[in-house]
Amino acid sequence: MSPRRLLRILLLLTPVALVGCQTGYQSQSFTGGYSEFLTAPDEAVITFRGNGYTGVERVVEMTALRCAEVTLAHGYRYFVGTSLSDLSRQTSLTTPGYANTYGTATAFGNFATGSATTIVTPPQTINFYKPAVMISIKMSNDEKSLVPLGMVINGQKATPRDAAFLRASLRQALGLGNG
Repeated sequence: MSPRRLLRILLLLTPVALVGCQTGYQSQSFTGGYSEFLTAPDEAVITFRGNGYTGVERVVEMTALRCAEVTLAHGYRYFVGTSLSDLSRQTSLTTPGYANTYGTATAFGNFATGSATTIVTPPQTINFYKPAVMISIKMSNDEKSLVPLGMVINGQKATPRDAAFLRASLRQALGLGNG
């Protein structure tokens, strides 16, 4: 099999093989995931990083799920986002280009003829978008106390979320079970 054909097959099969490689709901690892830290007993910063095969919507959903789980783990019922940062980045991978030359030669006595064909495969650049979000949250058991603290996104003020409801809803939507 020619190297060109092998490369073509590899490039066609790579997306199929990597479909299952999107970031799972997991602690931060080389394939992405969540991390968090407390800035006060009732405040936390949650970060979720996806890899190049994870969609932006999935990262947002998993970030919201982690916010709900951190809230519940610290004994609170409600949380509200107080600030948000987009940590997404663009990366790329460039495969090397190459050339193959095939030729034939025929000789008869002092006379020779030949022909050659060169096939050039240029470098290929594959771009990856790696979505990532960092959100600061305030947690409380009093929903009304969180109302004035919500951040403003696109002219809309964030409202407090019920962590138990959101956790159950997102775990079901993401196919994670009751975990």
